[in-house]
Parts: sequence; C-alpha cells; structure tokens
Amino acid sequence: MSEDLIINIRLAYFALEKEKNIYFEKQNLTASQGDLLLYLGFAERQGKDVNQKDIERYFKLTNPTITGLLNRLEEKGFVERRKSPVDGRTNLIHLTDQTRKVLDQFKRHKDRIDQKLYRDFNGDERKQIIYLLKKLRANLNPDQPR
Repeated sequence: MSEDLIINIRLAYFALEKEKNIYFEKQNLTASQGDLLLYLGFAERQGKDVNQKDIERYFKLTNPTITGLLNRLEEKGFVERRKSPVDGRTNLIHLTDQTRKVLDQFKRHKDRIDQKLYRDFNGDERKQIIYLLKKLRANLNPDQPR
C-alpha cells in the first residue's frame, strides 16, 4: 500500500462514504439526501432553525438543486416546510419523527463503523489519531479557529 498521505486519506474517505451510503440506500435515500438529513439533525440538536438558504450556503449548492432535494425528501415524508414565526416569507425545514428514527439508527450504524475503525487501536492511539487529523485539517484551513 502506498505511503502517500493524500491517497490514504482519500481511500479512507471513500470507504467511509461507502459505509454511509449503504445505510441510506436501505432507507430509500440517496447519498445527498442522507447528507442533508444529517445536517438538519445536527442543526436540530443545536437548537438552530434552518431555512433553504442556510442549506444552500452550507453545501455550496444552487437553489434549484436544494429545492429538488427538499421536494423529494418532503414527498418521502422525511422533512416538512413550515413558515417561520419570525419571518413569514421564509420556510423553515423541519425533520419528521420518521427521520429522527432513521438518524437514531444511523448513529448506531456509525458506532459500529467507529468500532471497526478503532479495532486495533488502544486508548492513546485513538486520541492521537483524532489529534493528528485535526492538525491536518487546521493546516489546510489556516483561517479557521483551531
């Protein structure tokens, strides 16, 4: 196997994406839909309201692309659009109970993946790999706080 850092990070990323996509495909969701639901779930846990513009900015995607994703998720019963109580011109995107169950199950799926990843690591090695990955990210994003 190559000792090239970028190649190894990319291969790990592709393997993790495959694991994530396998789960979401079983839920009748595309990878993009799954990513959007994970984002909405995170925002909900943080107590943050999310509108379509927020999603467009976060994913750096166009309005028609996000509109299509949200329409399909709404048709499948995964999200609801509701008028903002603060600004009636804006729709806030809300998760449904069905989605919360899917995301709870995904958390268990993610925990199993974590167990696989850490299988041969002791406690110190687990801390070290997280530390080193954060350091790599900081090196690539020097303008962001550490």
